[in-house]
Amino acid sequence: MIGKKLLKKIKVAHAIWRDNWQYSGSYTREGAIKKARIPLFFDMLYSELTTGSDPHNYYMFYFENLSQQERRKWITNHVNAHTAARHSGKEIWNLFEDKAKFNARFKDYVKRRWLDTRTSSSEQITEFIKSLGRVIVKPLNMSAGEGIFLLHADDIDKTKQLFSNIREGHHCLLEEVKENVAELKALNPTSLNTIRVVTCLNSKGELHFLCTVLRMGSTDSCIDNSIGGGVTSYIDTKTGRLCTPAIDRKRQSFKLHPHTGIELIGYQIPHWEDVLEFARKAAFVEPRAHYVGWDIALCPDGLELIEGNIPPGEGIIQACDRIPKRELLVEYLK
Repeated sequence: MIGKKLLKKIKVAHAIWRDNWQYSGSYTREGAIKKARIPLFFDMLYSELTTGSDPHNYYMFYFENLSQQERRKWITNHVNAHTAARHSGKEIWNLFEDKAKFNARFKDYVKRRWLDTRTSSSEQITEFIKSLGRVIVKPLNMSAGEGIFLLHADDIDKTKQLFSNIREGHHCLLEEVKENVAELKALNPTSLNTIRVVTCLNSKGELHFLCTVLRMGSTDSCIDNSIGGGVTSYIDTKTGRLCTPAIDRKRQSFKLHPHTGIELIGYQIPHWEDVLEFARKAAFVEPRAHYVGWDIALCPDGLELIEGNIPPGEGIIQACDRIPKRELLVEYLK
């Protein structure tokens, strides 16, 4: 037992060392951070060991310009994961990780048609795709939007690949394609642009909104998250208007949408009070989930719950306004 624990610690230490060395190199080569590689590497390493940041946190939160005291005010990767585990637990975490189980549990808020390939025959899968004409394919063993693609019923090559993946045990969720209302579709027509509402539900049953964010595609992709090239902008929770420029994973800031040129600051999200009430009701479906990032789509036929994220990404919570929220998170979860 001691040997296994020691081996695990060694592997973790090796991964931390490797990742910080790799990213310090790329940041300096690309000129993303104006520091020499060696001192940058050791500062990134020290930050991860003392504040729980990872290389992406270090970059997105501009840690190269902050003191250790300032860095500790941020919700970092390790702090985020620890908080989620403490305030949700393994059973709830697993429920939110499994897209099919999540959809079934939140069926009153997930109105689109969907199919789990783990429990479906080839005939059922084929009929499902044909009946809808096109579906969104979401791999069950990936996260953060990785591997998601749009499949048309007449795309023979992609359909063959889908069935090949399923035979190899790489199962997925097939979902009906949803469209945005006109106001959100205008921002980026090819993606389903969603609203991330981060809720904190404390032990007294009091619900707080930690932040609200609009996630927008900025390419011809069908996804809106930052890993897929998307951008994010903060929504003023009181008014429903965008209140910050959009940012991407390269720390670039955009007052105009980079793909459509629409002015972002002041842009009104329609039906805003309905969005907040929808998130509030969803949060109480499973009150053991105390800290969740809900992805909600505004569609012509109403509000649609796309997924719940435990933990919600620490980047999306703080990067747009560059305001650390660790103290606020602790206060909201008391």
